[in-house]
Amino acid sequence: MPWTSAYIDTIGEPTADLRSNIAAEARAKIVYERLIACTDDPGVKEALGFLMTREIAHQKSFEKALYAITPNFPPGKLPGMPEFTGVYFDMSKGNEVRGPWNQGPRWEYRSDPESQMAVDGGSGEPSVSLTPDEQAACDDMALRTSSDPASDPPTGAELGMAPDDPDAPAKAKSASARKPK
Repeated sequence: MPWTSAYIDTIGEPTADLRSNIAAEARAKIVYERLIACTDDPGVKEALGFLMTREIAHQKSFEKALYAITPNFPPGKLPGMPEFTGVYFDMSKGNEVRGPWNQGPRWEYRSDPESQMAVDGGSGEPSVSLTPDEQAACDDMALRTSSDPASDPPTGAELGMAPDDPDAPAKAKSASARKPK
Protein backbone atom coordinates (compact mmCIF):
# COMPACT_ATOMS: atom_id res chain seq x y z
CA MET A 1 0.00 0.00 0.00
CA PRO A 2 1.34 3.43 -0.80
CA TRP A 3 2.14 5.64 2.16
CA THR A 4 -0.50 8.21 3.09
CA SER A 5 -0.91 10.61 5.96
CA ALA A 6 -3.50 8.15 7.34
CA TYR A 7 -0.55 6.26 8.82
CA ILE A 8 0.09 9.15 11.20
CA ASP A 9 -1.77 8.63 14.46
CA THR A 10 -1.13 11.69 16.57
CA ILE A 11 -2.97 14.38 18.44
CA GLY A 12 0.06 16.64 18.17
CA GLU A 13 1.06 16.40 21.82
CA PRO A 14 4.14 14.15 22.11
CA THR A 15 3.60 13.17 25.76
CA ALA A 16 -0.01 12.11 25.14
CA ASP A 17 1.02 10.27 21.96
CA LEU A 18 3.78 8.43 23.84
CA ARG A 19 1.32 7.39 26.58
CA SER A 20 -1.04 6.11 23.88
CA ASN A 21 1.82 4.15 22.29
CA ILE A 22 2.83 2.68 25.66
CA ALA A 23 -0.74 1.51 26.23
CA ALA A 24 -0.93 0.03 22.72
CA GLU A 25 2.27 -1.95 23.25
CA ALA A 26 0.99 -3.24 26.61
CA ARG A 27 -2.28 -4.37 24.98
CA ALA A 28 -0.40 -6.06 22.14
CA LYS A 29 1.82 -7.94 24.61
CA ILE A 30 -1.28 -9.31 26.36
CA VAL A 31 -2.71 -10.44 22.99
CA TYR A 32 0.51 -12.31 22.20
CA GLU A 33 0.44 -13.96 25.64
CA ARG A 34 -3.12 -15.15 24.98
CA LEU A 35 -2.22 -16.42 21.52
CA ILE A 36 0.75 -18.32 22.95
CA ALA A 37 -1.60 -19.98 25.45
CA CYS A 38 -3.83 -21.15 22.57
CA THR A 39 -1.26 -23.28 20.77
CA ASP A 40 0.97 -26.25 21.42
CA ASP A 41 3.08 -25.74 18.28
CA PRO A 42 6.65 -24.92 19.37
CA GLY A 43 7.42 -22.97 16.19
CA VAL A 44 4.31 -20.82 16.53
CA LYS A 45 5.07 -20.27 20.22
CA GLU A 46 8.61 -19.18 19.37
CA ALA A 47 7.44 -16.76 16.66
CA LEU A 48 4.75 -15.30 18.93
CA GLY A 49 7.24 -15.09 21.79
CA PHE A 50 9.61 -13.08 19.60
CA LEU A 51 6.83 -10.70 18.56
CA MET A 52 5.69 -10.36 22.19
CA THR A 53 9.27 -9.55 23.20
CA ARG A 54 9.46 -6.81 20.56
CA GLU A 55 6.36 -5.24 22.12
CA ILE A 56 8.28 -5.07 25.41
CA ALA A 57 11.23 -3.40 23.63
CA HIS A 58 8.91 -0.88 21.99
CA GLN A 59 7.17 -0.12 25.28
CA LYS A 60 10.52 0.45 26.99
CA SER A 61 11.60 2.81 24.20
CA PHE A 62 8.39 4.81 24.40
CA GLU A 63 8.65 5.01 28.21
CA LYS A 64 12.27 6.19 28.05
CA ALA A 65 11.29 8.84 25.48
CA LEU A 66 8.39 9.99 27.67
CA TYR A 67 10.55 10.20 30.79
CA ALA A 68 13.17 12.19 28.84
CA ILE A 69 10.59 14.98 28.37
CA THR A 70 10.33 17.13 31.48
CA PRO A 71 7.89 18.12 32.62
CA ASN A 72 5.72 15.52 30.91
CA PHE A 73 2.56 15.71 32.97
CA PRO A 74 -0.07 16.90 32.64
CA PRO A 75 -0.03 16.71 28.85
CA GLY A 76 -0.56 19.97 27.04
CA LYS A 77 0.48 23.49 27.87
CA LEU A 78 -2.23 24.93 30.11
CA PRO A 79 -2.26 24.21 33.83
CA GLY A 80 -5.33 22.79 35.52
CA MET A 81 -7.48 24.77 37.93
CA PRO A 82 -5.44 24.53 41.15
CA GLU A 83 -8.49 24.42 43.38
CA PHE A 84 -9.53 21.12 41.75
CA THR A 85 -6.34 19.34 40.62
CA GLY A 86 -5.81 17.86 44.08
CA VAL A 87 -9.44 17.03 44.92
CA TYR A 88 -10.71 13.45 44.83
CA PHE A 89 -14.50 13.23 44.58
CA ASP A 90 -15.65 9.85 45.90
CA MET A 91 -18.97 9.40 44.16
CA SER A 92 -19.08 5.63 44.38
CA LYS A 93 -21.82 3.86 46.27
CA GLY A 94 -19.72 0.83 47.20
CA ASN A 95 -16.93 0.27 49.66
CA GLU A 96 -14.59 3.17 50.19
CA VAL A 97 -11.14 2.32 48.83
CA ARG A 98 -8.24 4.57 49.67
CA GLY A 99 -4.76 4.61 48.20
CA PRO A 100 -2.12 6.94 46.80
CA TRP A 101 -4.57 7.94 44.07
CA ASN A 102 -6.91 9.62 46.59
CA GLN A 103 -5.16 10.17 49.92
CA GLY A 104 -2.10 11.83 51.36
CA PRO A 105 -0.87 15.38 51.78
CA ARG A 106 -1.57 16.30 48.14
CA TRP A 107 -5.19 15.16 48.16
CA GLU A 108 -8.38 16.61 49.52
CA TYR A 109 -10.84 13.72 49.81
CA ARG A 110 -14.52 14.54 49.45
CA SER A 111 -17.06 11.78 50.03
CA ASP A 112 -19.98 13.80 51.40
CA PRO A 113 -22.51 14.19 48.54
CA GLU A 114 -23.29 17.76 49.62
CA SER A 115 -19.63 18.78 49.28
CA GLN A 116 -19.55 17.39 45.75
CA MET A 117 -22.46 19.43 44.44
CA ALA A 118 -21.76 22.74 42.73
CA VAL A 119 -18.02 22.67 43.30
CA ASP A 120 -17.74 25.78 41.14
CA GLY A 121 -19.86 27.80 43.56
CA GLY A 122 -23.00 27.63 41.41
CA SER A 123 -26.30 25.96 42.19
CA GLY A 124 -25.32 22.53 40.94
CA GLU A 125 -27.87 22.82 38.16
CA PRO A 126 -26.85 23.41 34.55
CA SER A 127 -26.76 27.12 33.81
CA VAL A 128 -25.37 29.44 31.19
CA SER A 129 -24.57 33.14 31.40
CA LEU A 130 -24.63 35.04 28.12
CA THR A 131 -23.80 38.60 27.20
CA PRO A 132 -26.58 40.51 25.40
CA ASP A 133 -24.75 40.00 22.08
CA GLU A 134 -24.40 36.25 22.70
CA GLN A 135 -28.09 36.04 23.66
CA ALA A 136 -29.08 37.88 20.47
CA ALA A 137 -26.97 35.47 18.38
CA CYS A 138 -28.62 32.48 20.11
CA ASP A 139 -32.09 33.95 19.54
CA ASP A 140 -31.30 34.50 15.84
CA MET A 141 -30.05 30.93 15.50
CA ALA A 142 -33.11 29.53 17.28
CA LEU A 143 -35.37 31.43 14.90
CA ARG A 144 -33.35 30.35 11.87
CA THR A 145 -33.34 26.66 12.85
CA SER A 146 -36.80 26.40 14.39
CA SER A 147 -39.13 23.68 13.17
CA ASP A 148 -42.83 23.90 12.38
CA PRO A 149 -44.70 21.58 14.77
CA ALA A 150 -47.79 21.79 12.54
CA SER A 151 -45.85 20.49 9.54
CA ASP A 152 -46.36 16.82 8.65
CA PRO A 153 -44.38 16.19 5.45
CA PRO A 154 -44.18 12.67 3.99
CA THR A 155 -41.07 10.73 4.88
CA GLY A 156 -38.98 8.68 2.52
CA ALA A 157 -40.38 5.54 4.15
CA GLU A 158 -43.91 6.70 3.40
CA LEU A 159 -43.40 7.64 -0.25
CA GLY A 160 -45.33 5.35 -2.52
CA MET A 161 -47.70 4.23 0.24
CA ALA A 162 -51.41 4.82 -0.24
CA PRO A 163 -52.57 7.81 1.81
CA ASP A 164 -54.24 7.01 5.12
CA ASP A 165 -53.90 3.24 4.54
CA PRO A 166 -52.85 1.58 7.81
CA ASP A 167 -51.99 -1.61 5.91
CA ALA A 168 -49.76 0.21 3.40
CA PRO A 169 -46.45 -1.03 4.86
CA ALA A 170 -47.63 -4.65 4.75
CA LYS A 171 -48.97 -4.22 1.19
CA ALA A 172 -45.71 -2.63 0.04
CA LYS A 173 -43.74 -5.52 1.52
CA SER A 174 -46.04 -8.05 -0.12
CA ALA A 175 -45.79 -6.28 -3.49
CA SER A 176 -42.00 -6.19 -3.38
CA ALA A 177 -41.92 -9.90 -2.57
CA ARG A 178 -43.93 -10.66 -5.75
CA LYS A 179 -41.63 -8.68 -8.04
CA PRO A 180 -39.30 -10.88 -10.11
CA LYS A 181 -35.65 -10.43 -9.26
